[in-house]
Amino acid sequence: MSTRIILADNQLLFRAAVVALIDRAGRYEIVGQASDGDEALACIEALAPEIVILELALPQVTGIEVVRRAKQEGSRARFLFLSDSDRRQDVEEALQAGADGYVVKRDSTSDLLTAIERVSCGQIHLSPSATIHLVEMALHRNEVAQGGGAQLSKREREVLRMVAEGLSNKEIAASLSLSVRTIDSHRAAIMEKLGIHKVSGLVRYAIRIGLLAPSLVACLTD
Repeated sequence: MSTRIILADNQLLFRAAVVALIDRAGRYEIVGQASDGDEALACIEALAPEIVILELALPQVTGIEVVRRAKQEGSRARFLFLSDSDRRQDVEEALQAGADGYVVKRDSTSDLLTAIERVSCGQIHLSPSATIHLVEMALHRNEVAQGGGAQLSKREREVLRMVAEGLSNKEIAASLSLSVRTIDSHRAAIMEKLGIHKVSGLVRYAIRIGLLAPSLVACLTD
């Protein structure tokens, strides 16, 4: 018996290409299509698919919200995102919503078929770029849990941000109305807590924990 699939994407030509690809595989049946989130939810309720393949940025109701609502309403479907986006935030939100897979549209057709097969078997599948984000998320959380930013006081985080922005101790002291000696002490404490003793390392760390946007960094200096 074929696995029943609903495909939701607002681009008609793209849907046609995906349908043709899945039909050729011979193991799946596209039982419904949707061009926006409202249609997707209606199809899920009416057709009870086993897999829903959907775009993140659906009109009306986003793909993330479709997954959340469908699960709240008791759908047993497994959800595979097929999206233009490979942003870390989008991947994380998709997984938190309950997605079973995430494939980027620039991946190969064989990658999509592999994803469908794995998701249909109850496994999780992520495209390579999404997997990288997942690893980065885990490393970041582990880093914070082991100390890192969680150990820094509010003042130390403020000083760290200013150091990463390239301000001297004297400039930081003036900005915070503190003595240079106090800033020296904060800076030493930050380096000791983080185990980082170069400005370039502090800059990278500040970017990693969200204190500083990469676009603000012109160069790294030690």
